[in-house]
Amino acid sequence: MNFLIFLLTVFLVLPIHAADKTKPFGQLQHEQKYKDYTVRIYWSEIPDAYGCYEILKSGKQVYFQKGFKFKVGNPGSEDTTNKLIEMGRSITGEKQPNLVVWQWSGGAHCCYAFDIFQIGDTFKFIDHLETRDGVDSDFKDLRGDGNLELVMYDWTFKYWHTSFVFSPAPTVILRYLDHKYRPDLELMHKPAPTEQHLQRMAKELKSKFADAAKFTDDDKWTAPPSLWGKMLDLIYSGNMDSAWKLWNLSWPTNHPNKELFLKDFIEELQTSPYYKDINQPRFQKGVASDKN
Repeated sequence: MNFLIFLLTVFLVLPIHAADKTKPFGQLQHEQKYKDYTVRIYWSEIPDAYGCYEILKSGKQVYFQKGFKFKVGNPGSEDTTNKLIEMGRSITGEKQPNLVVWQWSGGAHCCYAFDIFQIGDTFKFIDHLETRDGVDSDFKDLRGDGNLELVMYDWTFKYWHTSFVFSPAPTVILRYLDHKYRPDLELMHKPAPTEQHLQRMAKELKSKFADAAKFTDDDKWTAPPSLWGKMLDLIYSGNMDSAWKLWNLSWPTNHPNKELFLKDFIEELQTSPYYKDINQPRFQKGVASDKN
C-alpha cells in the first residue's frame, strides 16, 4: 500500500515540475508586442538562472528560455542598428516578420549570442548565433537590399599564447542563406595585398620579435601576437597564400621553431567553426560566391 501511495505521489508531482520548466520567474523587466505576438523578459536573483524570456502567440506560450540576461534587439539603446532589427521587421529575405533576442551568459569576456525567430502566421525558431566575446557584434544591411547580415568576430584564438587584450579576432560576416546563417564569403573577400604591402608588414612584424616572450613556460616558440593577427585577417579575407608569405617573410632568420609555430597555428585554425567555409578553394582563390 505504501508503495502504491509513493507511485501516485511521483505521478502527481512530475507534471508540476515539468510545467515549472517553462514558467517565467522573477520580475517582468520588458514587454514588447507585434500583432498577436508578445515577448516578455524577466529578471530574478535566484542562483543559476537569473533571467528568462518567453514568447507568446495569441496569449499562448510558444517559446521559453532561461539564462542570465536578455534583450529584444541588441545591447544598444539609441543607435540606428536597433531600428533595423526591431520586432516584426523582416531581416532574412523570406519576407516574414522576425524577432531578434540578444543574450548574455554572464561572466568576463563571455558569452553573447542572438536568437532569431519568425513571427508570422507560423512561429518558427530560425537560428542561434554565438558571437561569444563579441559584445559589439551587430546586424547591418551591407548589400542595401533590406536583408541584414551579422558582422561578428571569430574568437577561436582567444588566449592562444597571449592575454585576452592581445588576442586577435578576425571579422566574420554571416548571411541567412538556405534556411541557415553562414559566412558570406562574397562580402568577406578582399583583394590580395601587393608584394610591396606584404614586405612593409613583414618588416614591421620582424622588428617585434625581439620583445616577444613566452606566454607560458610550456610554450615551444615565441612570436608577437600581431603576426597571427595579420595572418588571420588575410585568411578570413580570402588570401591564405598571402598569410603564408607574410609568416615566411616576417620570421627572423635566427629565430627558432618557425615551422612549429605554423603547425600549431594551423591546428588551432582548424578548430574554428568557420574553418570549412574559409578554407574553400573558390574563396581563397578569389572566386567567391554567395552560394556558400
